[in-house]
Amino acid sequence: MSARSSKTVYLNSEDRISGSASNFVYAIDIPDGSKFDTCCVLSMTIPRSYYLIREGYNRAKVTIDGVEHPFEVPPGNYHVNNFAALLLGLLEQWGTFTMTFSTITGKYTYGYTPATGMPVAAVAFVFEDPSRLGHQMGFDEVSVNHFVNGSLTSKNVVNFVSTSTLFLHSDMVDDGTDILQEVYADNSIPFSNLVYNCKVPGLYAKKLRNNTSSLFNFSLCDEHDKEVDLNGHELCVTLILYRREDLTKTFQKGFDALLRSQAED
Repeated sequence: MSARSSKTVYLNSEDRISGSASNFVYAIDIPDGSKFDTCCVLSMTIPRSYYLIREGYNRAKVTIDGVEHPFEVPPGNYHVNNFAALLLGLLEQWGTFTMTFSTITGKYTYGYTPATGMPVAAVAFVFEDPSRLGHQMGFDEVSVNHFVNGSLTSKNVVNFVSTSTLFLHSDMVDDGTDILQEVYADNSIPFSNLVYNCKVPGLYAKKLRNNTSSLFNFSLCDEHDKEVDLNGHELCVTLILYRREDLTKTFQKGFDALLRSQAED
């Protein structure tokens, strides 16, 4: 990174003008005449206080003989065992269901037993957008999955890893994505912190859209561009705003100085 002038901004969503901890308006004082044209995230601390299963993306249906029965899993963090116990508790009102998890395949096998003397019913799990519950149950996000002879094995390996990639969006970025920085969760632990540090600012710098505004919008989203709820915790970001050095002109000045020096000799 080569900068003619710069300003470091320490941003804490707790000091926002309006909005929530993950979707807010923030005031940044840009000095008059600074002519900053570039911005970069130097560091960021994101609380892993967001849940695996989130409000608004936690619904699905089970159909039995053509009758739809919606159900909803409470938001929170789960693993294969407590998720199975909770789901069976939700489904038991419509019949006898079972769930078995294979540590070899990473999939659930579901079973359904009708009431005594009743024929095997036509049963299916239905997932519709914007639900993401299929990830935990082992199916495609939008799909209909039918039991055969009272049994169904999940199509996919179940996923109990929370959002793996987070994106900090801002209207201060002058490109088609408005993504200021992406952060990968790696092997971080729920209820800890994700910490990002930029090692090469010049490679991650973005063109600044407006160097005269003082109010900017920021939002933290997942890979589906859905806002991530930090559940009462705050986002901290260190930004650098700067004016790029025109290296072509710098090299030209150095070259001209060298020529003058040689001519004088």
